[in-house]
Amino acid sequence: MLQEFLASGTLNIVYAAAVFISFIFAVIILLGAELGDAIGLGGEADTGTDFISVSPFALAMFGASFGITGLITRLWLAMNAIPSVAISAGAGFVVGIVAQLFFIYVLSPSKSSHYSLQQDALHRQVEVITTIPANGLGEIAFDNVSGRVKLGARSATGKQIRRGTLVRIERITGRVAIVTPVEEEHA
Repeated sequence: MLQEFLASGTLNIVYAAAVFISFIFAVIILLGAELGDAIGLGGEADTGTDFISVSPFALAMFGASFGITGLITRLWLAMNAIPSVAISAGAGFVVGIVAQLFFIYVLSPSKSSHYSLQQDALHRQVEVITTIPANGLGEIAFDNVSGRVKLGARSATGKQIRRGTLVRIERITGRVAIVTPVEEEHA
């Protein structure tokens, strides 16, 4: 059965489907990101884990490279199925890894990360957008070159800080800022 599959044109259909699905996936990701930014849905989910996730564009690049290479090796170079699949998978992995590295080292540094938050946010005056309870967690927000940054916030003084109050970021631990009201600094 596997030999029949590999010998027939079905493998070419699989390659073409990989290209088509990867293209549609990339368009949906692009439109979804643009639409989300336009209507303000560009929030980040903080799962508490610090592992590198695979970029959706790297996945799309893998699928497209796999499919295109497969079609070229089968239709133009008239390769047998096994070498075609091996070369296509190798090309897909190489292009996918290059796309992921591009995502990590070129695109990601422009986004706020734990490291850049230390440099960018420390000692900045920001606004409380969710009241910070005396011993609880509220939220602050500010704009930087990457866009709107929202962080959890705790009061350095142990007192409640109301929504709309200007505070100064004293330190950052993970995605939580320790803040002091600006008016208390001058008192």
